[in-house]
Amino acid sequence: MDFGTLHLPSEAPAVDPLIDWWDVPLHAWLVVICAILLLLLIPGIYRLLPAVSGCLIRSRGNIEIEHSVSRARTRSLYSRAMVIPFIIVADRFKLYDPDFIAGWDQPWLLLLELYAVLFAYLVLRIILHAVVLSIGRKHFHTEKRLAIRRGQHNYFICFVLVMMFSLCILRVFGAADDVYRNVIYAELALFWLISIVREGQILRSECGGLITFLYLCALEFLPAGAVVASATVF
Repeated sequence: MDFGTLHLPSEAPAVDPLIDWWDVPLHAWLVVICAILLLLLIPGIYRLLPAVSGCLIRSRGNIEIEHSVSRARTRSLYSRAMVIPFIIVADRFKLYDPDFIAGWDQPWLLLLELYAVLFAYLVLRIILHAVVLSIGRKHFHTEKRLAIRRGQHNYFICFVLVMMFSLCILRVFGAADDVYRNVIYAELALFWLISIVREGQILRSECGGLITFLYLCALEFLPAGAVVASATVF
């Protein structure tokens, strides 16, 4: 044996195949927790569904929900709880996958990053609503201001319910991940556009068309654009 010669392997070592999302124990436990959570939420969602689905048809539905303090509080609580299944689905199908997190190989870090992005979006939206709507505070009735600020809770609940139903349908047909992503993107865009239209109708009842457009640009288009930009630019 020649101890003075450095022998290099003729072939590079085989790279381990990518771990399937379901093979990570954390993900399996989160799915179980999410399923239990949804089962616990079913009775309350059943009671809230007529009210929140009414917001899809007319903007007045958002104001009627805010008219009842207890119902508005319950709606907001359920909307926050349904963030959990949304984040799990977003992580499973990589709905938000910018280049700057490509090296994050820890599952809990990816979930934390998704939650941080969603939290940053909500904080930015709250700040913009507090600043922009305060300029015209005297023009907006309290319930209308609350309907403008909290209206997305109603549409988020409807979106998550439709998303979960569509996931079940696609699972039956054995759809590919790209199909899942495209369907979820389309549903998210649809409910976001409906929320914009209904919010614009509430604003339009208090101010002109140009002012309504400027309000929507500051209140909704800016925070949503920031999320899209962070996913495509960075």
